[in-house]
Amino acid sequence: MRSLDHVLLEREPEIESLTASLREARRGRGQLLVLGGPLGAGKSHLLHAMREHALGEGVPALQAGCALPERDFAYGMAHQLVDSALLLGLSEPKPRAFAETAEEQVLENLHQLVRESSGHTPLLILVDDAHWADDASLDWLNRLTGQLDGLSIVVVVTVREGDPLSGRPALRELAGRAAGNVTLGPLSPVATRIAVAEEFGEPGDDSFVRCCHETSAGRPLFLMSILAELRRLGYHPIAEHAEAARLLRPSALRQRIMACLRSQPEPVRRFAHALAVLGERDSRDFLCALAGLDPAGCDAASDSLTRLGLLGHEPPHRFVHPSVRDAVEHSMATDQWAALHSKLAELLQGCDSPAEDVAAHLVHADHPPAPWAVDVLRTAGRSAGARGDCGAATRYLRRALLSCPPDDAGRARLLVDLSAAERRFDPFLSAQHLSEALPLFESTLDRGRAAVRIEPLTLGRHPGPVVELLEGLRAELGDPAGLSGESREISLKLEARVRYARHRDPADLADAVDRLAGLGEQPPQDTAGERELIGSLLFAATMSGTGSARVTELGERILRHEPAALEQVHTATPLVVRSLVLADALDEAGAWLDLVSAQEREVGAPAARAFVAVQRALIAVRRGKPDEAAGLAGLALDLANSSLSSASEGSTHALVLAAMGTGDATTAARLLGRCAEYNAGGASWLGKLVRGGIAATAGNHAVALEYFHACGRELDAAGWRNPELVPWRSWAALLHHRLGQRAAAEELIEQEHARTVEWGTPQGQGRALRVWGTITEGTAGIELLRRSAAVLNDSVNRLEQTKTGRLLAQRLGQSDAESRRRREQDHDTPWLVPAAGGTSPSPAPRGELTGSERRIAEYAAQGLTNQLIAEEVDVTPRTVEKHLTSVYRKLGVPGRSALAAALDRLPPSTSD
Repeated sequence: MRSLDHVLLEREPEIESLTASLREARRGRGQLLVLGGPLGAGKSHLLHAMREHALGEGVPALQAGCALPERDFAYGMAHQLVDSALLLGLSEPKPRAFAETAEEQVLENLHQLVRESSGHTPLLILVDDAHWADDASLDWLNRLTGQLDGLSIVVVVTVREGDPLSGRPALRELAGRAAGNVTLGPLSPVATRIAVAEEFGEPGDDSFVRCCHETSAGRPLFLMSILAELRRLGYHPIAEHAEAARLLRPSALRQRIMACLRSQPEPVRRFAHALAVLGERDSRDFLCALAGLDPAGCDAASDSLTRLGLLGHEPPHRFVHPSVRDAVEHSMATDQWAALHSKLAELLQGCDSPAEDVAAHLVHADHPPAPWAVDVLRTAGRSAGARGDCGAATRYLRRALLSCPPDDAGRARLLVDLSAAERRFDPFLSAQHLSEALPLFESTLDRGRAAVRIEPLTLGRHPGPVVELLEGLRAELGDPAGLSGESREISLKLEARVRYARHRDPADLADAVDRLAGLGEQPPQDTAGERELIGSLLFAATMSGTGSARVTELGERILRHEPAALEQVHTATPLVVRSLVLADALDEAGAWLDLVSAQEREVGAPAARAFVAVQRALIAVRRGKPDEAAGLAGLALDLANSSLSSASEGSTHALVLAAMGTGDATTAARLLGRCAEYNAGGASWLGKLVRGGIAATAGNHAVALEYFHACGRELDAAGWRNPELVPWRSWAALLHHRLGQRAAAEELIEQEHARTVEWGTPQGQGRALRVWGTITEGTAGIELLRRSAAVLNDSVNRLEQTKTGRLLAQRLGQSDAESRRRREQDHDTPWLVPAAGGTSPSPAPRGELTGSERRIAEYAAQGLTNQLIAEEVDVTPRTVEKHLTSVYRKLGVPGRSALAAALDRLPPSTSD
């Protein structure tokens, strides 16, 4: 095993000392060697190497290993030596005399061994961890080593520095008569470099070796554990992986340290616990108070841990490795951990420390904190939120809620503060906490102030009771026309939220469109409330497919009034952006998104990042860039989780549109397969759309039509008539035509065209005319294509222009071969359009697989599930899924079924 070689590096002097002692023993001059050092210095491995060295020279070796639990067994160590002699044939079992005790028999056997060692063949006695030896055996060992002169015996014992039992008088006496007391020091950087090369089978980069040496402090146990864990996890000794060596916390190392801590006296353990809780704070007074020790006791405990090798030698007190802190924390009972944090919080509060410093420890206290704790936690939460650390703010405020009685007047304010911290990364949970806060406020105005903080986008699929609560608040406040000031603003914002929450109901959607019309040609946009209401009404108009020009005009006015601030993502402004994208006002929407994205990068807000990615993906779709759209939608899916279901639905929608616009059936099938996974349990219409797309790419046209029509019926039932949301009629018309169902195809495309005219964007009208021309023969079809080309001259979608131009050229006599070539170049959808001879080839691989991707792909090709693969390579199932998605993209395969064949075509595997 290579790891044994690591700890024997630079231990040649100790082996030479043993050789010299054996030479002296052959002359009848026995010797004692004592090997000392902290935990992990390699004492036990060195003792094992000495045994192997002695056996190689023909010297028999008796070995005993002491353990703390066996310390109360008299002559336990001596028994092991006798058993070792029996195994080597150096002694034979003798029947015990009638009056002889077991201990007396052991001593007699040992005396016999000593007498027989007076010849020229030396005897080596090795005792590991002699500090844990029982008193009787230690007394015998002292007597033996006191008369080594004249005996051919070499005794080698190891003692752990810093252990309280190492200071016993018997051990001090033993060390006093040793021919050599050797303290094993740390390995040098050169030895670390050799160890790295031996472990990985290749030389290590300088920065990687330096990190390994500094992190392990040259301690063989630490170094061996780190290197073995790095190799197990698939790291390599390169500069890019150097930081991993510094951050790694091997579990095997933690277990060894925990065993060491268990053997320490209570004051030492209490000191270690206090130091772990105190963290980087350097306060001797706090340390003594937490440990319950006076300064002298703290100094003694610190000295013990330093000699054990768990603390650094230089003040302030610091653990030598993160695994030491882990071991200390794991060794503490939960109530100990909580009590120490509570005590430290009180100490910090007593000296007027910043609220966040105090709160960082209050969050770990599991018993009711002091009365002042809730105020401190609330203050800390607001402070953390103000500097952008929403994770810390959430922790503090959630802990405050646990300590705040349900009927406490301050609970509502806590819930409002908590929701503000949560909405950057979990808008749905934020809305839930706000809805919990509303009934706790006494005044209608206070309830209204809290209610308008609910993000509109979270209400689209929110439970009915919340929406009813908002409607009740609107009724209490009254008609905005009769209100002024803050009351009017709150009423308008509440209406905006309720309107959006009801946008899946056709009657409510139609009423919202009428409400917008009733506001006149130039509805007022002077206040935030007015702009939020108009934004919500514009979204209703967009979904119903009425008047893109008016949507563009009013939407652009709103964006000019609303600064592109990160907080605007949590208002009704995103509804305006979504409407502008479908209305092809892409420059205005894109500019607003760019500004929000720049702010998001500075502070980190997953919800905003996901929203921006979704809208950018939809913009790419509208511009006719399906590959770019697929990448952006995939990014949004990676960001989406259970708390970002709106982002998941939006990105799935964008990915479907990108997939249906791509020019390769295999790529489309892969993208749609990913959509199916992410939309599980999501919007019903979207699920039908995904399954229809999958069926279409697989050539199951009849099945695809069933799903497309089912999706369309659901959209129509909701009043969502805008064909730019999903041009399902165009897709279905092409499939009907392909199946020879001309009448059905014409009926659908006529409906599609009428609705695109009603909405008014050139892109939609041009696409519908192109499809209509595709399924229409003769000069009528050519005329439809000419109309499509003319309309698309004003479109932002260059891909649609190219598609129409290609079809028109084909109709006018362009060669079939040239037509197919342009179709492949222009990302047409050959699985939908009528066959033109031949199928689209599979794409060439887009890049080489990394080592990790190759390994995961090979497991997947063997049939392992994501969970099993994750366990095999020690990553999360989510990471496996992301790697496989990258593999499918690079290899150009639709899924697992094609992996094995694709991998067989690759060159031999190389490392990352």
